[in-house]
Parts: sequence; structure tokens; C-alpha cells
Amino acid sequence: MSLSPSAPSSADDAGVRAELTDAAAKLVPILAGQSEESERLRRVSDDAARALREAGMLRLATPRAFGGFAAGVRTTMEVTAELARGDASAGWIANIYTGGGLVASLMDDRARAEVWGQDRDAAVAASLTPSGSAVVAENGDLVISGRWGWASGVDHARWVALAIAPSAADQPPSIALVPVADVTVEDTWQVAGMAGTGSNTVVADRVTVPAHRTLNMGGVLAGAYATRHEGESRNAVAVASMLALTVVAPMLGMARAALELTLATAARKPMSLTVYERLADSPSVQLAVADAASLIDTAQLHAYRAADDLDRAAAEARQLTVAERARIRMDTGVAATRSREAVDRLVSVSGASTFALSNPLQRIWRDLGTASRHGVVNPDLGREIYGRTLLGIAELPTFIL
Repeated sequence: MSLSPSAPSSADDAGVRAELTDAAAKLVPILAGQSEESERLRRVSDDAARALREAGMLRLATPRAFGGFAAGVRTTMEVTAELARGDASAGWIANIYTGGGLVASLMDDRARAEVWGQDRDAAVAASLTPSGSAVVAENGDLVISGRWGWASGVDHARWVALAIAPSAADQPPSIALVPVADVTVEDTWQVAGMAGTGSNTVVADRVTVPAHRTLNMGGVLAGAYATRHEGESRNAVAVASMLALTVVAPMLGMARAALELTLATAARKPMSLTVYERLADSPSVQLAVADAASLIDTAQLHAYRAADDLDRAAAEARQLTVAERARIRMDTGVAATRSREAVDRLVSVSGASTFALSNPLQRIWRDLGTASRHGVVNPDLGREIYGRTLLGIAELPTFIL
């Protein structure tokens, strides 16, 4: 499968999105066929990772100067949602690589060439919760040590972006871009859902990171690097809003897959202990699938409204206001919650047989139950942030906005 990395203008972005989404749709049966193996391995299988790479799914965030797509937020979300329709973990790591790639793309040309100069499909994993420590060498390089958890997809990545805790209270965290070969990956990902993401722990022991592969994290979140590379307007987007919102995309794909599976089952499976020869003939099932479909629509409407707002701001090279970012954070939580509610209703349609290990619906239920509780999604925190903003309260409970 060959996709053109030609630079899309705002006029033909929809065409590029359609091309990429179509390529992702063709991977759905391949990824679905690998989902059980990925869960068993507790990382995306080699065959699934190879399929993602060959289809161009690892260069969504690669700058166009290095043969990538530098896809907008809406495009990234539609593509990774489609991948998650096949397998949640595959869609998740493709999304994480896009976020990691965005962070790497903010670095200077020397760092970008090191990442993508020889391989436009080089994947960048990330663990952006500040941790570990760093010592600044005389030449400005960082020597980092510490442990960083939940580095999704690190097994198939060449690089990992790590957030370094500040050495003093009045200093901001930094981000260091490190070759995966320079760190140790500890097998700590023992979970009930999203097992295939391989979100293991990265350990660094006095790893030297040259200054050109570091960023000020506060500057990243504030948009200070927005104009670093001419013509890359996506970097003007509020990075924290984009990274949080795109986490929802695989959840949209999981919910759609659950609805498709339920509709197929309802057309052939009888309802036990009733006169209904098909689940589809029962009014209670009809109501349940209607409710679930509407919840999924609600999730998508909120998520894609927010994505479009981010893309418009990027096209205008305009930083979002706090009020706009607060509403995007609210949309993020709503989309995750509605997706989870939809699947909760769908698993009840088929009854206890849903939870047979051979039934892919139970894996979606577990995966979505786990993914929708990611820290950046937290719907109650999103409501608090949005409510404070609506009420004119300036103090916010997080700097990740």
C-alpha cells in the first residue's frame, strides 16, 4: 500500500484525510485478526506493527519535509479511530506515536534529522508525566536518570520522549528525546484492559541527552515553539489540548466496533428464555442499540467539534484562549464517557455470552473501560475546569490544559 506524503493544502485536507482513513479501514481485518495475539503478548504483535508501518500509519506526525503527512488533528483522530475499530491497542499506539512525533517535530532541524532523516516511519513513544532527574553538563547536555511509566508502544519505537521533573520548584519540567536503545524497558504492564499497548516502564541510568534534543515543557504547553518551523502551522495548536483530545479517538473506534458486532449478533442470535428467535426482534434490544448508536454519535460530535476548533486555530496560527481550551477539555471527557456508556449498553444485549473469551466484545469492554479512565481524559476534572472557566475563576487545578 503506497500513500503519497505530499503536503496537503487546507483546500484538499479532506482528500488526504479520506485517503488515510481508507488505508486505515483496509487494515481493520488484519488488526482484528491480531488482537488476541497482541493481548497475549501484552504488546502489539510484530505482524500488526508491520502492517501499521507499511500502510503509513506511523508517519501521521512526521513533518512533510521528511516525507510524512503532518496530519491535522481531525485527520489523526479519524484515522486512529478507524484503526481501533480493528484493534484498540493498535489504534492506541498509532495515536501515541502521533503525539510523540508532534513533540519531536518541535525540536530543531538537527534533532528532526536524527529521528526521521533515514526513516520517515521512525516511531516516537512518549511518557510525559514529569519524573526522574537531570544534571546539566557544562556544554548544556542533560544527563538523565529515573523511571517513566506507561510508555505505550515503546517496544516498536526507535525513540521515546521523556518528561523530566524540575530540579527546583521554580523551574519548569523539560522533555528529553532519547533513543530507545539507550534505555531499559521493564515489563510492568500487567493489566485487565489495553494489554496490547505494551505500556511498560522506561528506565534511564545516567543517559546523556544532547541539548538539541531537549525542550522546555512549559514552553511546549504555552506554544513557544509554534513558529519554529515555517509552514508547520499545526505546531501552533495548544499542544496539551491536542494530546488529551486525540486520546479519545481510539475510544470512538472501539465503540463503533462494539456496535457493529452487536448488530451482527442480534441478527442471528435468539434471546434465551423468550419467544424471540432473534435478538433484533425484541423491542428492548431495538431500544438498546438505538441508545448506543446515539451515544456514539454524541461522542463523535463532541470530539470532532473540538478537533475542528484545534485545526482552525492551527490554520490561523492562533493560540487558543483558556476558555476555548477548557471547553475542549470538557468535550474530551464527554466523548470518552459517552463511548463507554454506549459499550456498557451493548454488552447487555447479548447477555452473559458476551463475556466468553472467544467473544471480541468483552475485550472491547475491558479495553474501553481502561482507556476511558486515562488521566488526561478524567471527565470530572474536565467538568471542574470548564465550570471554573464559565464562572470566571482564574485558578485552575492543573497546568495541563
